[in-house]
Amino acid sequence: MELDARNVARRTRDAKGFVPSIIKPLELSERSDSKNSGPQKANEVSLIPASEEVENTLVDKRLVDEASAWISSKIAVTLNRGAQEIGEYVLARFFGGDPILAKSQNPHKNASFRALSERCGTAELPVSKTWLNNAVGVAVMIRRLPEPSGAFKALPPSFQASLLPLRDPTKVEKVASVVTTKELSVRELKKVVAEECAKTPKDTSRGRPSTPAIAKAVSRSLRLFSWEGNKRAFSRAEVDELDDDQRKDIIRSVRILMERLRDLAGKLKRA
Repeated sequence: MELDARNVARRTRDAKGFVPSIIKPLELSERSDSKNSGPQKANEVSLIPASEEVENTLVDKRLVDEASAWISSKIAVTLNRGAQEIGEYVLARFFGGDPILAKSQNPHKNASFRALSERCGTAELPVSKTWLNNAVGVAVMIRRLPEPSGAFKALPPSFQASLLPLRDPTKVEKVASVVTTKELSVRELKKVVAEECAKTPKDTSRGRPSTPAIAKAVSRSLRLFSWEGNKRAFSRAEVDELDDDQRKDIIRSVRILMERLRDLAGKLKRA
């Protein structure tokens, strides 16, 4: 009997001291009243609930896709609206709203716009010259688009700029619709545009019209007197290099040139 009593007492004592392996007692450093705030040891139990750990390690692909699409749409709308507004502003202020003047190949078409372009890439105007010119080009293209149209206007600025080399507003709107339908990337779009541009000479009977002789002559003359950075093409130092005879010859030639230019201007006004 005494042996049985001792066995019962021992089993009772062991049972009270038994703790399942998955419910380890907290170390002193793990308790809420612990004064030890040091880093958790490797053998200590994490206090983060298991459900939160699992949730933080699982990727919700649908959530990521929806967030990505939402953010991209907001960026596209903001950039698109901003680029179009800037293009319209520059077109109106520097070119009087005239698309023909804005797209003119004459390098001297607007000295103020050229000065504005020189400021690109600075803290005052943190956009590139290409971006600024594309913004104007997009504004011009929007004015020339056939009605009804909407595909080109809805595209992001990078896509709109990639379509500008097509020049033909009808073709631009058509390709823009293809971009939307087939969800083309910018790289794929540029390839399509290059293929279309390569086919253009074959599809037209005359190709690009040649520049008239008068326009060529005037353009070449203007280049000689254009601004180069902040200096004129002919500086004061260059004038001082001339001797008296050379100066007299040049003055005589300039007077003849001015007379011919006045004559040409008169003919153009009467035409």
